[in-house]
Order: sequence, then C-alpha cells, then structure tokens
Amino acid sequence: MVAITPLAENHVTEEATEKTDGAVRAAAEEAGEVDDSEDTSGYFDGWALWNLGMALMGGAFVLSLDNTILATAIPRITSEFNSLNDIGWYAASYKLTQMALLPTCGRIYTFYDIRWSYIVLLLIFELGSIICAVARNSTTLIIGRAVAGVGAAGLMSGAAIIISLTVPLRKRPVLMGLISIIYGVASVLGPIIGGAITDNDTLTWRFCFWVNLPFGAIGLAQIWFALRPPPAPVKGGLPFKQKINQLDLLGATVLIGSVICLSLALQWGGIVYPWSDSKVYGCLIGFGLTLILFLIMQMKNPNSRTTYYWPIYFQSVKNTSAKDSGINMLPFAISTMLATFVAGWIISKVGYYVPFMWIGAPVLAAGAGLFRLLHADSPASSWAGYQIVSAIGYGICGQVPILAVQVVVHKEDVPTACVLVIFFECLGATVGPSIAQNLFTDSLLKTLQGIDGLDGAAVVAAGAREFRRLIPPELLGQVVGAFEDALWTTFLLALASSAAALVVSAAMEWRRLPEAKSVGEARSEPS
Repeated sequence: MVAITPLAENHVTEEATEKTDGAVRAAAEEAGEVDDSEDTSGYFDGWALWNLGMALMGGAFVLSLDNTILATAIPRITSEFNSLNDIGWYAASYKLTQMALLPTCGRIYTFYDIRWSYIVLLLIFELGSIICAVARNSTTLIIGRAVAGVGAAGLMSGAAIIISLTVPLRKRPVLMGLISIIYGVASVLGPIIGGAITDNDTLTWRFCFWVNLPFGAIGLAQIWFALRPPPAPVKGGLPFKQKINQLDLLGATVLIGSVICLSLALQWGGIVYPWSDSKVYGCLIGFGLTLILFLIMQMKNPNSRTTYYWPIYFQSVKNTSAKDSGINMLPFAISTMLATFVAGWIISKVGYYVPFMWIGAPVLAAGAGLFRLLHADSPASSWAGYQIVSAIGYGICGQVPILAVQVVVHKEDVPTACVLVIFFECLGATVGPSIAQNLFTDSLLKTLQGIDGLDGAAVVAAGAREFRRLIPPELLGQVVGAFEDALWTTFLLALASSAAALVVSAAMEWRRLPEAKSVGEARSEPS
C-alpha cells in the first residue's frame, strides 16, 4: 500500500471534490436546474461605482498617453542617439519588466492594502518617466522605460483586480468599454501631442515624458478618494515571510534574464553579428536554460506590436513631420476606441463573448495584410482605411480573453486569472517588438546593401528620420522602397499572430455571462 502524505492527501481530496462537483453540475445542467446568476451583494453601485470607474479611467489615460505619445517621437530619438537598432528595446524594456512583474504585482494586491499598492506603483511609473526625460543616451532611456514598466505592471494588474472585486460580471464589459474610450482618447491625443512636442525646438521629445507627471498626480488623487476604504486584501493575514516568498521575486528575475537573452539574440542575429557567432547562439542557449529554470521554479511553487512602426512608415516613407504622423494615426486610435466600447456593450447585453473572438481575429489579420498594398504615394483613403480595419478587428476581440477567464474560473481565482491573461499579453508585447525589430533591420540592411554607391550601415545608424540627408537624390526612391519592404516584414508578424489567435480561440468553451442576482445590499457610496 502506498502511503499518502498530508499534502498529497489534500491534493487528492481537492481533486476528488472537483470531480464530484463537476459531475453534480453536469447532472444539474442536464436537468435544467443550474442557477447561473451572480450574487452582486458587496459590489459597488451608483456613485461609488462611477467614482471608481473615473479613477481607473485616469490610470488608463496615463498608461495610454505614455504608450502612444512616444511612438511619434521615436524617429527623432533614434536620430539624436544614432540608435535605429534600439527601437525594439524602447518597447521591449518597458514590456519586459511589465510582463515579468505582473504576477508579483498581482500578488501585492492580494497581500497588502489595495489603495496604497496602487499609489506606490503609480509613483514608480512616474519615476521611470523622469529617468527617460533626463536621459542623455539610449541606454539610460531604455533603463527608464524598464522602471516605468514596473509601475505599469502594477497599474494594469491593479485595475483588473479592483474591477473583479468591486463590479458585477454583467457590468464589467461596459466599464471596460468606458475605460477603453478613455484609453482611446489618450491614444488619439498621444501621437498628436507627441508629434507637436517633438517638432517644438523648445520642448523637444523629452517633454513627452515630463507630461506624465501632472496626469499621474491627478490619477493618484482619484484613486485615493475612490477606494476609501478599499476592499480588504484576500491574503492580508499571512505572515510577512510567507508573503515575501509568494511574491516570487526570484522567479521574476529569472524570467527577465531569459527574455533579455532572447531579445539580445534577436537584436544581434544577422545584423550586428552573424547567427553563427557565439554571442548570438550563446544568448539563445541562455534563453532556453533560464526559461527551463523558470518553468521548474513555477512547478515547484504553483502560487507563483506594430504600433511603433506606423509612425516610421509616415516619417520615413512618406516624409511627414512627427506631428503629422500622429495625426495620421487617428483612424486607428478612434476606431479601436469605438469598436472596443461597442463590442463590450453588445457582450453585456447578449452575454456571449466567444463569437467576438472568432470575428475579430481574422479582421485584425486582414488589416495587417493590407499594409502590403501601401507605398510612398498611397492616398489617405488607403492607409486610413487599412488602419480602421485593423482597429475594428482588435476592438472586437481585445477584451474577450480577460472576460472569458472571469466567467470560467472560481470567484476567488479571478484576480490570478486576470493577471495571467495580462501576463501573456505583455509577453507577446515584449517578444514581439524584438522579433519585429530583427525582421525590420535585417530586411532593411540586406536591401540597402544591394544598392550600388550606398552605405547601408550609415543609413541605419542615421535613424528613421534623418537618413534622407545622406542619400543622393537619384537613390532616394530605392532607399524609400527598402523601408517599405522592411516595414512589411513587421506587419507579417502581426498577420501571423492574428491567425494563430483565431486557431487557438476555436478551443474556447462556449459560456455566457451570468445575470445579476442581488442577495444583499450593494455599496452605493464611498464611506
């Protein structure tokens, strides 16, 4: 007979209980006796809900403004720092720390005061913005983006957890839609403000980061008054040492090291060094080993994009100013905002969310594929129309994953599930820019090296905006064509990712958002 330890016994008991519960539920569903309604007692309602919503919208505004205001400034930054090959790092360093620390930040909200956790992480985000604003070289800017990513991880996971603890499921798509509108407003304003600031010789691109400070102060004040008093942390009573162990800081560090190895390999491979160079394959080996180590650590401790390339098309291929490239991105920003809100409103009414994934993913893929039809002389109707198609696809399916996990998991597991969804979104956003950068730079260099009388390396080093000063007039058309072809390779990545999302979504369970059922009094006003 095999002896069962207490831990194993608990595991077996839980597993047996889950199987029994599943069998009981299946029998009840067959008999039509399952009550899928949701107990809404204890949730926010009325002014308290709107006040909280406005606070979370303030945080979304800050994050979106930071993401989009930088896009139109990047071509000028690459020219000032001679750092075209660092474009991927400006996004990847931010997303890297954001992705790696999402689980840790999510656990912070389960252990400590939710309001203070949100405020401290917002201040870390602001510190990262200050570092970027005073940066004197590309490395410092990348470090600042990494620090800001830590704060962004806390704001994103905090918003998801706060919503899951305070808002009924049926109302979450609408609130998320409203937040997406604010996010979209900032997305609309960001490129325009960023372009205008970048083109201003007095402000320069550095003010794109300074502007985060007043908006962050407003968001801090909003959350302070909205969460008064805040919901109690789920595991606030654990001993200090146990809290520190469950934060899994070591796991986050290993994961950061793993993704850095991959990013370096993608940045160097075929561009700075040949793929056969020991520096490149050494990084790939390091990535594999540290990833395996991270997975082993997680098994032992179970508690544990193309946005930047549209401005390069406008500024490098169509030779527009930074401000005009921001204006030219309005179709994408506005359409994303509207599509997300409309999709959220429809989901809240009909309750079914899976079809939106099946519709949105192929539309998003089509939008990415249409980029191939763009050239230097393409009219506004073309590039604006293609942006709208991509935006509609993204808006339709963008919020489905985080809604789906809130329906299918137990209530106490919702915060963890939300953070995991955001984690994988950030993982894609971390690795994606590095892959896109490699594809873009490698394709650009190969094409430029085939043009007689041209120093391709000098063109790349000059940056996405200033390369025209180095190009003889008779070669300009060929160089612009090289940028067009290189940009297409980055949009191929978006197309492939969208197609993969469609394939994976076929396995999603067909479920429906539960109807609200009030058993007690909802919180209608802050204390």
